[in-house]
Amino acid sequence: MSKKILIFSLVALLVLCSVACANSPGGSFGSGYTSKNVSEGILRNEDNTYELYNGGYRLVSGGSNYKNETIITIPEQYEGLDVVAIGDSAFSGFSNMETVNIPNTVTEIDKKAFEGCSSLDNVVIPDSVSVIRGGAFMNCTSLTNIAFGDGITDIEGECFKGCTSLSEFTLPKTVTEIRGNCFEGCTKLESIFLHDDVIAIHGYAFKDCTSLEFIDLPIGIKEIRGNTFENCRSLKSISIPEGVSRIAAHSFRGCSSLSSVSVPKTVKEIGSSAFRNCSKLKTIELPKRASVDERAFKDSPTKIKYK
Repeated sequence: MSKKILIFSLVALLVLCSVACANSPGGSFGSGYTSKNVSEGILRNEDNTYELYNGGYRLVSGGSNYKNETIITIPEQYEGLDVVAIGDSAFSGFSNMETVNIPNTVTEIDKKAFEGCSSLDNVVIPDSVSVIRGGAFMNCTSLTNIAFGDGITDIEGECFKGCTSLSEFTLPKTVTEIRGNCFEGCTKLESIFLHDDVIAIHGYAFKDCTSLEFIDLPIGIKEIRGNTFENCRSLKSISIPEGVSRIAAHSFRGCSSLSSVSVPKTVKEIGSSAFRNCSKLKTIELPKRASVDERAFKDSPTKIKYK
């Protein structure tokens, strides 16, 4: 009889433990796991997934149990090791998340980590983060502000693509390149502030930024790459820095408010449709030796003067 009571008590205790784990408060990740996949270097629990990475753990999945949370806190540690990365698409589609708390142990935010988090409106990147990979905040349509720590060195392509509430952006002094498509489709972006250490702005970086009115191009860039400012319909003037040798195809295509362009003598090439459909660009002065594609000013009323 005593054995039956003991077995019954053990079963009851296991059931109570299961219920307690299932009802633990959401928003902050726990550390319980099953040992099923330990040999693979992956630890799983019912809320999220971690994998060994760079001497710590990468949070691979936010887990369905947290998908409806408005505030999510990522832990500093898991099973005694630092959480050092937020994995690819870890929180993709978490449409209810308004705030995410990222600890100072995280060094990288991977591809599309927060893609489609349409309620996320403010993000603070800690000093520990050095790289934000491609599309990390793509289509975060409520994002109005992002604050960077001192450690950031690389913001990859498509990072803020489709962030339609972002109206102003200041590039951190530690970042020297704006990657391709980085701000494409940021339709409320009115101004962006770049420092003089920027050496490259890649293609499509500001394509379809229809509210962009102001940008002061840094002196270190050597070319205006393809489609960089295509369809920036509010851009009224642009001064190309001395040292730029090429204005590539479709660079300013569809910039229908552009009426003033300053081109330095260092420009040697202007590509196809570079200023196509720039309906207010009446005149432009170009270097005598510049090679100008015959379609560079197609569908624009521009008269070219050489200097």
